[in-house]
Amino acid sequence: MLRLPNHLRFYFLFLFTQTTILLAQPVDDGNVSKQEETKPYSSPMKEKGLDPEFNRHMFVEPALSKHSATSSQFWLNDVLRFGLYLRPRQESRYNLDFNASDKGYVDRTLQTSSLYFLFDPSPYVQAKITLQDARVWGGESPASSGDIRANFFNNTSDLYSRNQTNSVSLNQTGVREAFLLLNKLPLQSKLQVGRQIWAYGDQRMIGGGNWTVNGLSFDGARLMFHYEKVKLDFFMARPYWTQSGPNGVTSANDPKLNSSANGTDTTLLGTYNSFTIPDWVTLDLYSLGVVRKWKKNTTNPITGLPDVSQDDPLAANRSRQNQNLATTGFRLTNRTKGNFLPEGKAWDATWESAFQSGTSGRRIQDPYLKEYLPNEWDNSKTEREKYTGQMHVFQTGYTFFKKLRLGGQVLYASGDKNRSDASISTFQTLANPRFGVIPYFNSVAGISENINAQNLLSKSVSLSYSSESYGEFQITYFQNDKAEKQDAWYAISGVPNSTGNIGEKNPYPVSSDKGSTENFSNQSYSSPYALGKRIYTEVDVTWHGQINDFVSLWLGVGYLQAGDAVRNYRNSKIQYNSTTQSFEWNQNYLQGRNQLAKEAYMAYAQINAAF
Repeated sequence: MLRLPNHLRFYFLFLFTQTTILLAQPVDDGNVSKQEETKPYSSPMKEKGLDPEFNRHMFVEPALSKHSATSSQFWLNDVLRFGLYLRPRQESRYNLDFNASDKGYVDRTLQTSSLYFLFDPSPYVQAKITLQDARVWGGESPASSGDIRANFFNNTSDLYSRNQTNSVSLNQTGVREAFLLLNKLPLQSKLQVGRQIWAYGDQRMIGGGNWTVNGLSFDGARLMFHYEKVKLDFFMARPYWTQSGPNGVTSANDPKLNSSANGTDTTLLGTYNSFTIPDWVTLDLYSLGVVRKWKKNTTNPITGLPDVSQDDPLAANRSRQNQNLATTGFRLTNRTKGNFLPEGKAWDATWESAFQSGTSGRRIQDPYLKEYLPNEWDNSKTEREKYTGQMHVFQTGYTFFKKLRLGGQVLYASGDKNRSDASISTFQTLANPRFGVIPYFNSVAGISENINAQNLLSKSVSLSYSSESYGEFQITYFQNDKAEKQDAWYAISGVPNSTGNIGEKNPYPVSSDKGSTENFSNQSYSSPYALGKRIYTEVDVTWHGQINDFVSLWLGVGYLQAGDAVRNYRNSKIQYNSTTQSFEWNQNYLQGRNQLAKEAYMAYAQINAAF
């Protein structure tokens, strides 16, 4: 038998002994201990602050928003956060229609109250529910119609009149947000599903509309690919009733109130993508589509008599075919830090352009045939009506000593000067709010919110001063002109005012085309009637100041003065009748009704509380 030397036997015995001891010890493979493995998950937002996407329901100044987002005292535990947002606002509005017979004085107090719960139980999923109450103190109703946004919230009913009181749809408590956010999907993507608030760029196209008493929500889904320098978003939504505005505090224009057979089914879908060179420039590229179902024609287009059997795919037998509006554009800015300038930069500049295409769902008959045979329809001599609008905005400013900013802006939104062709050149606004974003506050339409970005050439200059002790002051001057004289000037709701109103194009002559200077052959009339170019000028003075860490106070007053576009219409002795295609005496002027009152104003005082 083989015998090992003593020193080798001793060596192997030592190895065996040490191996036995090691095998008897607990295994430590580098993982955490059992106590650490069972430690509950804690949301990183408790220490770092809420992601901006979870604060979209509020409209407050940056300092107050930051304090609310970073406050840790409202976490019930490590995964559940609740918050409260209160905003009462007193408003006074006077003569915003420039009508001496009905100056439309409105004095009301609005209040928006929100309570939200944010759940963050794991890195893979979050959820948020926001309950909101919106009402007018005392149950007073809004003036005039609700704010319906021209192309996303039209084709819907309007339950309001100027003197209506105690509207059920106005004083309402509901769900503003209720969404699920799934994280860490393939390619590090995220999926947001449910009722949510979207805000992109300067919110000229899509935003939360939080200045309004109800705000705006989107029922839909959004797929997001967010990386350090690139953000790609794809989304789809159906309209929700909360959009509102000054011309009607809330919109009772819920598409659910209407039958889908009447063509109110509407879908918003698109993509919004951002590419950033840090501290230098951000380029946004977007394409947004509004698709609306066809509408039955309940009247015979030739006889004008009721005919519920009409359901033929020919345009003559439907009041509208499927409507498809595509808005494609870009936004270029050097505000690369969450829409703020990087530290140390003083000059800001933003350029945004959008172009529209698609079809309105209507067919336009040959204008010459239509003029001479207005009661006959030949579908072979028609063509689809197309969208050809565009919008361009350039905004810039320079900040001196980190406190004083001098800025300017030019906005052009196309109008339509020819009602007889098959082109809608008036820019169609989508679901955008009006107030833009702070600190570039009040850059869209002024605090009066009396005009929409359609058929508009708006030039403005602003001067703002920010002080830690005294808040922020801003004075802004707006000069609002028509882009095309023949087109209307449009209310913030997207509804055309009567000044030069060509209205929505229709293959049959309608009497609402008052003020247009051309006939169906686009031949100008020889007439003393002139539309004018200037709509109105507006001067706004606003102030924002924090009272404490949780509360701020806003004050503002705006003065408006009508221009020749309003004056020439209100005080015209003659008017155009599109039914007879001739001018006639303006009975309102002869009887002293609805003449010009050139001065108007708006003032507000608002308290914001964010917890």
